Amino acid sequence: MESDSSLKNIKIAMLLDNDFVSDARVEKEAVSLIKSGAEVTVYCTRNEKHPDSENRIGIQINRVFDESYNAPLRKGYADFIKHHAKNIVREEFAVIHCHDFHMLSIGAEIKKIAPQLILIYDAHEYLKGWPYYQTATSIKSRLKGKIVWNKLLQKEKKEIKLADFVVTVSDEISKRLWKNYDLPSVPLVLNNFPYNFELETVPNYFHDKFNFEADQIVLVHSGTIYHTDEQLNELFKIVTENPLLKLVFIGNRPRFDEVKEMVSKNPQLLESTVYFHEYLPNQQANINLISSGDIGLLHVRDLWEAHKITFSNRFVEYIMAGLPVIGTPQTFTKQFNDKFDCCTFYSEDNTTELKDAIDKMILRYKDLKKNTLEARTSIDWEKESQKLIRLYQKVLNG
Repeated sequence: MESDSSLKNIKIAMLLDNDFVSDARVEKEAVSLIKSGAEVTVYCTRNEKHPDSENRIGIQINRVFDESYNAPLRKGYADFIKHHAKNIVREEFAVIHCHDFHMLSIGAEIKKIAPQLILIYDAHEYLKGWPYYQTATSIKSRLKGKIVWNKLLQKEKKEIKLADFVVTVSDEISKRLWKNYDLPSVPLVLNNFPYNFELETVPNYFHDKFNFEADQIVLVHSGTIYHTDEQLNELFKIVTENPLLKLVFIGNRPRFDEVKEMVSKNPQLLESTVYFHEYLPNQQANINLISSGDIGLLHVRDLWEAHKITFSNRFVEYIMAGLPVIGTPQTFTKQFNDKFDCCTFYSEDNTTELKDAIDKMILRYKDLKKNTLEARTSIDWEKESQKLIRLYQKVLNG
């Protein structure tokens, strides 16, 4: 996409519920808007390892939120929302772009203070179909989590009405938000595609780094780990029993560290089966890293509607890296596979299906790899981002 000035001098505040160290979707959206002439400031959560204020690739980053943002039942939550809303309003932005449901609450408060501002809600998740509290380890935690989850659902239902426009990540989520909340228009679907670029693969990188044999196949799991401990143990067993396979986790989130600790207590796994590599914060660099593997592993909670109908970031990263995928089925990935034939699937709690999916992948690997390399040409953020620019032009011009 060539730079233009269609949004020249438009001031945009993006609100984000993480520290903006490695959020590729937000970064790509911000860069695309800046290329169109806008000024973008991202307000996000604090991280003691990173400065409270910095400018990265033209994006002004202000890390101002503490953990209160995700605690709607906690004393002081309302004051937290009002405090940050007032501070952001003072900066005289034209558009408030809220990434996900936690930030919508601040955006809604801003809209109440300054109704003339344009409020965009960018829903990355389908909250109603994402009962995350079920992963809690104790009954008390699950009960508390369910209460918070229900509160967040109530807030989203009320606050989404204040948004001038809604953006989301898949056709299925768009349909549900439109229907569930009786929205005046169908939310815009903005696929979270990576930029299309020429791969710079380091041949045998993982083999050299971890001393794998030349004929061993590298299974790569990149990003958030949704496996339960039981599911991980089944996966480890399958990999251990197959001398051709090695498993590499690439990540930087708490669950990644938990699994690393779990494996460290089992020397046999650590020395012969499971390996760990830090996630690279630059998406293109991470895709190049992934491309040194052979197969991408995509495990999500296929019993959760939100996981079944969402867009899969790691899936398109695997495809961009040229890796055919073994995964639990999602609407998007199944439709993509129907078109390109680059995946095998299994149900999340079915070990037999997982074994079969691995065997089918190995048996058909040459063809599936070829299909994946062809499929990657269909993915391009530069083209996709034009939908975002057109949306901004529409809402700004009334």
